[in-house]
Amino acid sequence: MVILELTIVILAIVAAYLFVKNMQWRFRFEHKIKNWIDEYEKKIREDAINRSARTLSGKTLEKLIPFLEKFNYDPHDVRWLGDPIDLVVFDKLSEKRDPEQIIFLEVKSGESKLSKVQQKIRELIERKKVHWEEFRI
Repeated sequence: MVILELTIVILAIVAAYLFVKNMQWRFRFEHKIKNWIDEYEKKIREDAINRSARTLSGKTLEKLIPFLEKFNYDPHDVRWLGDPIDLVVFDKLSEKRDPEQIIFLEVKSGESKLSKVQQKIRELIERKKVHWEEFRI
C-alpha cells in the first residue's frame, strides 16, 4: 500500500513539474511570438509608408517630367493621364499646327518595369489596335 501511495505522490509531483514547465514554455513562446508580431508589424508599417512616399513622389515627378531639359516634346503638348499610362503627347499641337503624332509615354525610373496592363497596352499600340470613336449625346 505504501508503494502505491508513494507512486501516486511521485506521479503527482512529476505531473505538477511537467505542468509548470509547460506553462513556462508556453509563456516564453507566447512572449516570443508577441515580440515577433510587434516587430513584423513595425516593418510592415515602415514598408507601407516608404512605398506610399515613393508612389506620391513618383506621381508628382511624372507631372514635372515634361519640364526637364532632356524631354523631347513641348510641355504644352502633354496631357497627364496617370493610370495606366502616365502621359499622352500630342506632338506639335501647341504650335497651332496639326499634331504630327500621338505618343503614349510611360515614365519609369531605376529598375522599375512595365506592369502587365502597361505591357498589354504597349502591345495593342504596336499592333495598331488603336481607334477613334465619337460619343454624341
